Amino acid sequence: MRVLLRLSAGLIGWTVAFCLIYALHGLGCAGAWDASRFRWAMLVAWGISIAATLGVALWLTRRRRTGLDRAAAALGWVGLAATIITFIPIAIVPACA
Repeated sequence: MRVLLRLSAGLIGWTVAFCLIYALHGLGCAGAWDASRFRWAMLVAWGISIAATLGVALWLTRRRRTGLDRAAAALGWVGLAATIITFIPIAIVPACA
């Protein structure tokens, strides 16, 4: 069970970030938040998500004893890349256009 959790930890991090940022986006657009504060809230949420998935990837990288541990580390870095790439539009596209 722990191996399965380690294998999926990076992608779970991306999933949690996606759900939270998507919910924040819906709340901000539906509530007509101030555009500047809303953009900063989204950027802060993205930054926290990157930091969290980076921490998971680094933690998984330190535990590379078996082939499954190396696969878990690789998937941790995939989760970090997905977190960065998926949310790039936060920085370049207006949120509620």
